[in-house]
Amino acid sequence: MDHYEQMMLAYHKKHKLFEKGDRLVIGVSGGIDSMVLLYFLSKKRHQLDVHLTAVHIDHMLRGEQSAEDRRFVEQQCKRWQIPYESYSVPIPAILAEKGGNTQSVCREERYRIFGKVMGKTGSTVLITAHHADDQLETILMEGMRGSMRNGAFGMRIKRPFSGGLLVRPQLAVTKAEIARYAQLEKVPYREDPSNASDTYTRNRIRKTIVPAMAQENPRASLHFSELAEQINEDAVFLQQLAEQTLKELLSSDKELLISAESFRSHPSALQKRMVLLLLNYLYDDKRVLITSHLAEQVRELLQSSSGTVFLHLPQNYMMIRQYDQVFFEKHTEHLERRRADIGRFWSPPVCGSRYRVLQAGEEPEVENALFWYFHSEEVDFTLRGREPGDRIRLAGMDQAKKLARLMIDEKIPSQQRDGWPIIVAGENRVLLVPGLRTAACLSRTKRPADNRVLVEQCIDYAK
Repeated sequence: MDHYEQMMLAYHKKHKLFEKGDRLVIGVSGGIDSMVLLYFLSKKRHQLDVHLTAVHIDHMLRGEQSAEDRRFVEQQCKRWQIPYESYSVPIPAILAEKGGNTQSVCREERYRIFGKVMGKTGSTVLITAHHADDQLETILMEGMRGSMRNGAFGMRIKRPFSGGLLVRPQLAVTKAEIARYAQLEKVPYREDPSNASDTYTRNRIRKTIVPAMAQENPRASLHFSELAEQINEDAVFLQQLAEQTLKELLSSDKELLISAESFRSHPSALQKRMVLLLLNYLYDDKRVLITSHLAEQVRELLQSSSGTVFLHLPQNYMMIRQYDQVFFEKHTEHLERRRADIGRFWSPPVCGSRYRVLQAGEEPEVENALFWYFHSEEVDFTLRGREPGDRIRLAGMDQAKKLARLMIDEKIPSQQRDGWPIIVAGENRVLLVPGLRTAACLSRTKRPADNRVLVEQCIDYAK
């Protein structure tokens, strides 16, 4: 038995990649990696007792060459008596309509179709042809750009996908071993000319860094693959512990509300994973690169419970820590709620609290509330965004202060000032700048002339 086959069968036995009787979907581009894997699984399908379905996807990026790839894969599947599915995806049209990164869009469309075929064929396992050299390239790329979407080190051997598993059997072997097996077994394949292009970072790593490492040690790729395997086994345990811990810390299944003090009570290894979970929950499969720098910024903000601090996140999200209470908001929400009548209804959440103006003497029986008393002949009370010319009269000052100046003095970042909410009586008498300052007319104790009360209720956070 060839060394490639020995390595593949031993890897399968060690990791129990799939069970006897399983239906497998395998992605086949027509290149050497996927054709060798398809040939091996076809050759061993009776020994492994599995059912195969090959899937080829034409991204329509290379004209007739792409069409030839499709015909080639179909021909080989017929020759090896493997059921197959072929799909064409108009990537150029998708890019023209929606934009995006070509490789990312191709990947999203591929995996969308893989999931579709798994459902259609009743398959529980998706097989991809990534090998040990691919693993090394992935680790190097992630290290260079500092990305850490899910806390994994490189690619996992298997992971959940579309109600089943995505499995990578060829992480057991190198590109060189795949090439030797293809030559020995006379496995036909086609070359994708885009693999030779220096446009893509992965190709540049493949052509320069990986060969240099192989010169130092021909087994470097396998060693990194084994290292990733060990690290990811430990990471699975820590990830499960982080998920359980974060679930206990969050006060709501629907909102990301957390106590900074409770977060800090856990070890650093769990903190880092909980931050990644928070960010992944926040973005929920959106195309956002979660870098180690971003994750560390979030973790750093959770290391204190003093004052009110804001952190701008990708896609207009904002992380807000108001003393010990930490929550996340989409910054555009501030623009959508430019005006809210708080004389009749509670305001939307603002900086961790909600507001309402009532007649003095009608204070509601609510927890975690502050009452600000004042006199007003106005009947309209509004939560809105700051507007040019807005001023607030502060205690101890003879003249009203421009809110623009107040924002500067309070060191509010310029990009946050326009969207900062304020509460006004009538058209423009500023009563409160939430999270910053109150007007001189407000009092925590009721005075004889006071006829209104501004209620500030803190949202209930996990402790």
